[in-house]
Amino acid sequence: MTAKKVGWGGITLSVAGLILLIVGILWLTIIFPMLAKLPTDYERSYYFEGTFWVANSSTGGMDVFPIEQTLAHKAAGTQGNILFIDEKWTVTRTDTSPPTDISAVFGEESTLAVDRSTLKYVPDVDEQGRLGYWGPPRGLGEGDSFDVWNRGAHQALIAYYVTTQEFRGLQVVIFKIMENDLPLGNHPQTQLPLFMGTTIYLTIEPKSGTVVEQNALSTTSMEMASGKVPVQIANVKWTEQTISELVDVAKDAVKMLFWFETVVPWLLIGIGAIILIVGVAAIARGRTKSA
Repeated sequence: MTAKKVGWGGITLSVAGLILLIVGILWLTIIFPMLAKLPTDYERSYYFEGTFWVANSSTGGMDVFPIEQTLAHKAAGTQGNILFIDEKWTVTRTDTSPPTDISAVFGEESTLAVDRSTLKYVPDVDEQGRLGYWGPPRGLGEGDSFDVWNRGAHQALIAYYVTTQEFRGLQVVIFKIMENDLPLGNHPQTQLPLFMGTTIYLTIEPKSGTVVEQNALSTTSMEMASGKVPVQIANVKWTEQTISELVDVAKDAVKMLFWFETVVPWLLIGIGAIILIVGVAAIARGRTKSA
């Protein structure tokens, strides 16, 4: 009778341990990847500040003025694993009273199509056929690179690893995009060729892929008989408000990843393995006693 109780106890432990093992493996391979997807109710705004230089055909010089820029994202629906995101860029000239909305010239509205798992654009569905990453992939480090869509160049540009450093309590990686003489087509009025050069620094928390700081300098030039002449220069960066918000987002994401990607599944697998071993040992002892 005792042997039977021990045997059934061992079987119960073995089954419980096996279930925990399976749940832990499923958590790693199915459950967590589902939780880590871009949420279907995604919504966030990013705020920029900086300076524009714009060619003035009347004076032959460049008009220089400070600007504020907003990038607003809001989920607009799904199609399978694709998330549609309404994107709106607004630009305001801040040296006038009241500030002047110049979004008709420098802004843009469109809808993005992004794979919720990979964070890559889906060009067959995206209304502009965008390519590359919408946001940095997770796990970036030394020697890595990734291609990210740039609306000014209207193409994906490659960001390369520069260094690793500390930033406001986070271990971050710095990536740099640097391009020169990217063809943009012809100027609509003069029909002269346009080219763009840009340097962009991205400060990224690598575990979550959160960009916590961004600085960009872009120059659009027109090719004339005398050579390439700048017609627009934009030097912009995120505001302190946006940087602080995204640092908090990154810190929260790192904590979530620690618990839900590391602790929970491996705790389930570890406890399950121990219980399974104890159960198998109990069954073996029960058989020995029966014999």
